[in-house]
Amino acid sequence: MQQKKKFNPASLALTLPACMVLACLIMCAMNTYLGYSEFKSIFEDEYYTITTQFAQTAASYVNGDSIARYKENPVADEEWEETNQLLDTLTETSDLAYIYVTVNDPDYTWRMYIYDTVNKKVVNGSVIPLGKVLSLTNKSEEYIDNMRTVMEDGNTYTSYAYNKETGGHVTTSVPIFDSTGKVAALLGVVKPMSEVKEIQTRYLHSSIVGFIMFSLVFITIFVVILQRTLIKPIVTITDETAHFAEHKAHLTGALKNFTQKSELGILARSVEQMSVDMNTYIDELTRNTAEKERLSAELDVATQIQANMLPRIFPPYKDHPEIELYASMAPAKEVGGDFYDFFMIDDDHFAVVVGDVSGKGVPAALFMVIAKTIIKNEALQGYSPAKVFELVNAQLCEGNDAGLFVTCWLGVLTLSTGQLVFANAGHASPVWWHDNKEAYLVTKPNLMLAGMEGIPYTDHTVTLQRGDRLFLYTDGVTEATDADGNLYGEERLLKALRATDRTSPKDVLSSVNADIHGFVGSAPQFDDITMLEFSLRKNNA
Repeated sequence: MQQKKKFNPASLALTLPACMVLACLIMCAMNTYLGYSEFKSIFEDEYYTITTQFAQTAASYVNGDSIARYKENPVADEEWEETNQLLDTLTETSDLAYIYVTVNDPDYTWRMYIYDTVNKKVVNGSVIPLGKVLSLTNKSEEYIDNMRTVMEDGNTYTSYAYNKETGGHVTTSVPIFDSTGKVAALLGVVKPMSEVKEIQTRYLHSSIVGFIMFSLVFITIFVVILQRTLIKPIVTITDETAHFAEHKAHLTGALKNFTQKSELGILARSVEQMSVDMNTYIDELTRNTAEKERLSAELDVATQIQANMLPRIFPPYKDHPEIELYASMAPAKEVGGDFYDFFMIDDDHFAVVVGDVSGKGVPAALFMVIAKTIIKNEALQGYSPAKVFELVNAQLCEGNDAGLFVTCWLGVLTLSTGQLVFANAGHASPVWWHDNKEAYLVTKPNLMLAGMEGIPYTDHTVTLQRGDRLFLYTDGVTEATDADGNLYGEERLLKALRATDRTSPKDVLSSVNADIHGFVGSAPQFDDITMLEFSLRKNNA
């Protein structure tokens, strides 16, 4: 027996119509606001044009050269009376509220009225007499900045003030210039906007009522269509997918009645096909999981094999206590392409090598095994490092269809003299501790191994003193990256090495490794990290 469906307030049958109603309301509010904003902009532009014309007309009545005289001696004379009469007439005939002319001190702390007119038919106010000084300290910073625009820049500014009761007013101020072209005073024209409130109310009322009626009709039609073409099919598909999850990929068959060719019809047929494919997928997933577990076990073995190929006995030679050495390799994946090696060529010659195969994973690891083996075999023949690299490069280039290559540093140390002969095949320069200071042993590197046939390599020679140390590494150290994409870098490595106490190579590698992990933080390891340090001890005891 089919269970009765519970009421779900989050169902599409309720949320989609509710969202549509909300969208219509938001659209109504936005359209009303945008329409009113456009209306307000046009309205203000009109008032700006009108008041600017009035202000320019009024400014033409005022003699700018007389302003300074009235400021020094605020006494009305015949010229003042004539000008004031012209301004008063313009105020009344143009339905303005005020026209005023003022001057101010340089710090804008007060202003003196030269002319002031009041239209009693428009506003209830009194005329401010000639010479009256009023404080500006109670004015806003914006108000003072507008005065500066006129008095200092000689520009016009217009401001609008809206009032719920009266509708508000617009003020336009222009500069009055004297005969030298300097600004002598500020002339302001104030015009009421009494019609704003009526127009605003009428506009908003008609817009809201009209849009609500349109929305109601639209929502009704939309909900009916939505219910038939979208909500009901989606609910059916939802019920079937829930049944699919609860009954081991089986359906009730309700989707077979779907004849729609829209995306919903495609979805219904996809759900049916999914039911058919699921059991097959589960079988394949079971087999793939078993295969991955087998591969994981094999990779664990490969990891162990690779680790066993690298020398891990430190100190390495009991009969050569003058050799102090420690090395480590941390692959980015289960197996890596980095390697290190060290071995005695004869009783007086000691070889050390660090390399980095391009790429990661199993291919790099296999190529690493080949490169490491060939390098050791050729070095044991007594060849110089450069000659070893020439022979190794020729062998690695044969059949290198994968295009892999190896960067490598090989050095041969004569224990009796401290002479170190080395070659660099595109590898990072080691760090040399010599004469109580640390610096990179920089030489011009040759091309990496397996990059191109017939490449010559160059031997370089330095002499190690007792107590000197050589720190070798792969680019996984300097190119270690933190969560923000910053590289660890050579300077940071040099700083980390200088901060160690140099008690032993193992302590040095441990300290550098801790500094790298502290820098990287939670970011995943991107490349293999290999480090090796060796030195000639000051005494063999």
